[in-house]
Amino acid sequence: MKVVVTGATGFIGAAVTAQLTARGHEVLALLRPTSNPSRLNGITGWRDIRAMSWDTPEIARRLAAHHPTAFVHCAWQGVGGGDRNASWQITANLRLTADMLELAKRIGCSHWVILGSQAEYGNLNQRINEDSPTAPTTLYGKAKLIATEATQTFCKAEGIKAAILRVFSTYGPGDAPQWFIPYVISELQAGRSPKLTACEQRWDYLYVHDAAQAIVSTVEAQAVGVFNLGSGTARPLRDVVDIIRKELGAAISPS
Repeated sequence: MKVVVTGATGFIGAAVTAQLTARGHEVLALLRPTSNPSRLNGITGWRDIRAMSWDTPEIARRLAAHHPTAFVHCAWQGVGGGDRNASWQITANLRLTADMLELAKRIGCSHWVILGSQAEYGNLNQRINEDSPTAPTTLYGKAKLIATEATQTFCKAEGIKAAILRVFSTYGPGDAPQWFIPYVISELQAGRSPKLTACEQRWDYLYVHDAAQAIVSTVEAQAVGVFNLGSGTARPLRDVVDIIRKELGAAISPS
């Protein structure tokens, strides 16, 4: 298969690109001129398609010439906690999603896959399944939910198969250093005590390569619908910290 991927230089997007190419698919990675492709180092079988704008006839012609069948939209600006109520969650991310949906249609893709988020459900404080009510509490969650609904409406109207994968929490190589697990690891390795809360929150963590495998399987199966992407088991963050401490053999206790 030939698959268009946005956000291929990101944490999950790079893992998806690696999985796709390892399974013999060709990736057309849509990158900005300023994109940093360091996470893609060592991965072969992908094409670098760079542009400032994705709504031009030239880009559509370039992509259509490769006859891609699937489009995986991983790109999203501002997933960090400090950005989750920024106005551009709506103005930038939803505009990009709309542009990518239109591009997928123009180049003849028959399957669209977009990464959603657990934030679409809000703070339900219960086991979540795909039928759980959506009640986002941040602009990030609201924007992701609007993107989900736009995907379903647009793809149904255009006869495109669509899958939405609501990502819970991922970890692994290439993760941003400020995220919870890399932060705890780096602090303990440096001989410092991580500055943490009581860590009573329950999080469902999934190794990023397993998440990417699930996304690629969704592409290969041309699956349709909304799917939660997680391990299925949530544990208190303090348990995660204890596991890290034991693996590192660290005697330091978080403060």
